Amino acid sequence: MSGSTTPAADWVRIALAAAATAVSVSIASAQPRVAPPVRIVGLVHDEVHRPIPGVEVLLGRIRLVAVTNSAGLFSLEAAPSESTIAFRRIGYRPLLLTLNPFPLAGDTILVRLASSRVELPEVIVTAPPTKPLRYAGTTKYDDVFHRRRIGLGNLITREMIDARFGVSTAELLQGIPGIRYWNGPPKRIEFARCREPGGIMIYVDGFRQTQAAGAQGGNPGLALMTRRMPASPRYEDYPEIELLSRISPSDLEMIEVFRGASEIPGVYHWNGCAVIALWTRWNR
Repeated sequence: MSGSTTPAADWVRIALAAAATAVSVSIASAQPRVAPPVRIVGLVHDEVHRPIPGVEVLLGRIRLVAVTNSAGLFSLEAAPSESTIAFRRIGYRPLLLTLNPFPLAGDTILVRLASSRVELPEVIVTAPPTKPLRYAGTTKYDDVFHRRRIGLGNLITREMIDARFGVSTAELLQGIPGIRYWNGPPKRIEFARCREPGGIMIYVDGFRQTQAAGAQGGNPGLALMTRRMPASPRYEDYPEIELLSRISPSDLEMIEVFRGASEIPGVYHWNGCAVIALWTRWNR
């Protein structure tokens, strides 16, 4: 009859349903259960039981999970499959620890690291000298050498002065580009970038000079030096020549020359356009 089922067909349907239920149950029971992570607390110390701060704690040797605090304590959470813990810090031998079984809740594991001497490669620090060795015992010329390093002005050294033995202080300026010296009469110095009358200023040991040695703004020691030099009868010479003639080259250690307003450093700032700075061998 149409739409009716036989007893045999009903039994087949029941058997298939029971088999499907059994398969689903077996699949569910075959899936592994994920264990919850375990909290681990520990204390890292050295051979004499002093806590070690800054120890890195790694799981599986590669994953950084904690760093010990100032009391040497650390805490982390690890799955049962992550039972290998590594400890490392500069100055101590690294330690690999396997926890089996894991500590109970509330327990604190003690980890001892052995100190290890670390031989660092030799480091050689070198630096170019800021001034010649013979000036190591004085700071008088330090600013001069600083200006030389950064490229301000021209410097006539003591070696250059000695190489031109017998010339006057003014004649030492010959050879510097942009400066001309006439031996007179009258004697004069001319700067290519400073042609203003009175535009050249003379300094001695950092003191600005005037026509009267030892006057306000001049070097007090220059008056003593002037008395040692023979008086120049050639008063028709230019003022710069007269000032330079007061100091013998034998009393000079070096000369700074700034040929234009753009070269003049702040320490020699004034309204002129050139500076000749004499540095004596006195009071080193």
